[in-house]
Amino acid sequence: MEPPTDINMEKENQQNHDSNLLNAQALAWIYTVVAFLLFIAAIIFLPGQIGQFMSRVTAPKNLYAQPIEGTVLLRGPEDMGWRPLQARDTYPPGSRFATDGRSRAFLQLFDGSTIQLYNNTELKIRTSAQGRFNVDLQRLDLDLEAGRISIGIAPVGPKTDRLVTIYMPPGKVDIEEGSYTIETLPDRSVEVFVRRGKATLFSGSDIAEVGMGGRGMLMSNHPPITELTPRTSLVKDPDLDNSPNGNLWKPFTITESGPSGEIEQLSFVEGKIVSGELHPDDGYKFRRSIPDSDLHRNGEAGIAQIINRDIRDFTELSIRSLLKVDRQELSGGGSLGSEYPLMLRLYYVDSTGQDQVWHHGFYYQNKDSFSVQGGSFIPKNQWTVYDEPNLLQRLNPTPVFLRRVEVLGSGWSFDSSVRALYLEGR
Repeated sequence: MEPPTDINMEKENQQNHDSNLLNAQALAWIYTVVAFLLFIAAIIFLPGQIGQFMSRVTAPKNLYAQPIEGTVLLRGPEDMGWRPLQARDTYPPGSRFATDGRSRAFLQLFDGSTIQLYNNTELKIRTSAQGRFNVDLQRLDLDLEAGRISIGIAPVGPKTDRLVTIYMPPGKVDIEEGSYTIETLPDRSVEVFVRRGKATLFSGSDIAEVGMGGRGMLMSNHPPITELTPRTSLVKDPDLDNSPNGNLWKPFTITESGPSGEIEQLSFVEGKIVSGELHPDDGYKFRRSIPDSDLHRNGEAGIAQIINRDIRDFTELSIRSLLKVDRQELSGGGSLGSEYPLMLRLYYVDSTGQDQVWHHGFYYQNKDSFSVQGGSFIPKNQWTVYDEPNLLQRLNPTPVFLRRVEVLGSGWSFDSSVRALYLEGR
């Protein structure tokens, strides 16, 4: 083997140098081509991406708020505590508003939409924003913590991209242009009534829609319910079936002197009484017996349920009951017309903030010719349906808030029963 010489080593080094130079030139061309292609891609696509990004940039928009009545509380995004809401003024998104049992508030959003807060309501304006470079982009997010709101979503142009979402403990609701009433109930479920427009209800992964004139409900860990009738039931357990949810109707007795009245839960095993739409099997009996030798003094025995519902924007209110009177000692409704052997009684607040009481009684005899202007005659020992579809027109002064409803026996000695009480509104 011929040993390497200086000439051979020089040739080999030259070949390595030429190869490295060619590789460097090839890489340079590759980088140049790639850079050129990226430049072309940027020219073609980047303006569109930048435009899309810029079109999604939003700026916060203030809202107007003012009290309608009473003391309304406000907590701004930077406030450490609550303070009274004064006259109409502007407030930034992140503000919270709260009303008590005798106050209401009115809000107007940047797009012209309006919100009325009813009594005992807390609402936060989570997002109120419009596109900084694209005015057709609008976002409204509300947190309804408790209570009831009536919201009107203003019309917008055909190019407007607007999303209005209301968040509540069981889920959320997307709404479009229209008019809606949304209320959180004592059991934390939410009722959505669509006067005009469309609402999309979300609960977990479940979605459902409610159209104009419809009513839906959201409940925790339950798919949205959309097949509800337009009328709202204002009492729980209207069939008086002693629901396992428990203690919805509270018994009570009031006695001036003598024996107290008795309240007995009924369970009819002989079958249902069918009369109109009332088909209950259970109910309550109210009984009181006074010996003839005792001084006649009034006593009451009945059941009650707390309602606490604002009905300010209701146009209809009805009450129906299936009832019977078996015994009545005091004639008619008594000398004051308020001691019937069976009565329905409703406690409410009128538009001036005053507490009012409405009652309607039932009797089968009035041998002493007492006034029975607030009562109805019914046959003795016979189940009878009482149906008042126009209660809102009968109540004077007009109610705006329902507090409590009662069914009771009243008077000296009485024996009466009730199988159902439906109180509904729209």
